[in-house]
Amino acid sequence: MVLARFLYGPDGFIRLGRLIPLLGLTLMMALFGGALIWLTPRVTQNEAGRALWVIFAVLMLKMPLVLLLWYFVRRNMEWPGRPVRWRADEVDEILEYLEHEAIAAVGGDSSEARLAYLSREAWNVADQVGGELKVDALTVALRIDELQAAEQRRRTVDSP
Repeated sequence: MVLARFLYGPDGFIRLGRLIPLLGLTLMMALFGGALIWLTPRVTQNEAGRALWVIFAVLMLKMPLVLLLWYFVRRNMEWPGRPVRWRADEVDEILEYLEHEAIAAVGGDSSEARLAYLSREAWNVADQVGGELKVDALTVALRIDELQAAEQRRRTVDSP
């Protein structure tokens, strides 16, 4: 598709230098279309002329923004039951975040609930990815489970 080649580089990342002007243009067109609709009673007294004027303002000036936004929604949609499409650097970032948050949660007031949540998230990542990334995700999930078990032992020992 022409829009995909225009907005995305060969690496799959969006080209902000092209996206921002395109969004600006479509937003300005939509705002101008709103102004044209507001001016409809002043343009003509003919009902058919007003109808054509409004159709032009909506379809020609507002629709490009709606279609562009719809394109982004459809392109980036993740459907339930289908595998997610994460790049390796995204998975690494997710796993790093989960491990950092798990270490930070140890000793906190709600550490057990927080560690349980982070453990579920880590196992979810492990279920979604494959290959070398799966090994990394399993390692992080097991580390979080170890932190969770240690926290439960500490809470048991500390309780009266």
